[in-house]
Amino acid sequence: MLAEITRRLQEVEDRLAILQIEGAYSTAYDGVRGAEWAALFTDDGIYQGRQLEGMGELNFVQGKQALTDFCNSNPLSCIHQLGVPEISIDGDSALSRVNFTFRGFETGRVPLVQKTEAQGYYDVAYKRTASGWRIRRRFTVYFERSRVTTYGYEPSISPFGEVNPPYDDSVPYKDRR
Repeated sequence: MLAEITRRLQEVEDRLAILQIEGAYSTAYDGVRGAEWAALFTDDGIYQGRQLEGMGELNFVQGKQALTDFCNSNPLSCIHQLGVPEISIDGDSALSRVNFTFRGFETGRVPLVQKTEAQGYYDVAYKRTASGWRIRRRFTVYFERSRVTTYGYEPSISPFGEVNPPYDDSVPYKDRR
């Protein structure tokens, strides 16, 4: 009886520790706190995008220093919205799937704004270490990812000139939408 209660308590503690990692994941990344974000991974931890047909090369980042640098160099002001992970634990290893929505804005060239949006899921492998549970490997799988450029208001006068260019009614109308 005591052994069963101890086992169940350990499983609850393991699940809560993994949930805490997932909660800290977005907060650290979105806050551009690279060392804090990298500390959620094992020393040889990997963050990568899963290559799907028709996609360009995706990220593959391994090791604490590379993870720290990757997070700290993020050009986007962003927010992750994560779902509750489905977690399966097997001894000192665990797996989860975490659905996400991501929104990011790059505003380095005002008034030009690049907006990135993505939906998908993370497949995550965790490992129990001497420091507690850590992410061993995290795959990003996109359902949809888009990037939009917004030019914003340009407070300048349009170049009308004094007269219109010559008109030629034999030139067909071109729809350039």
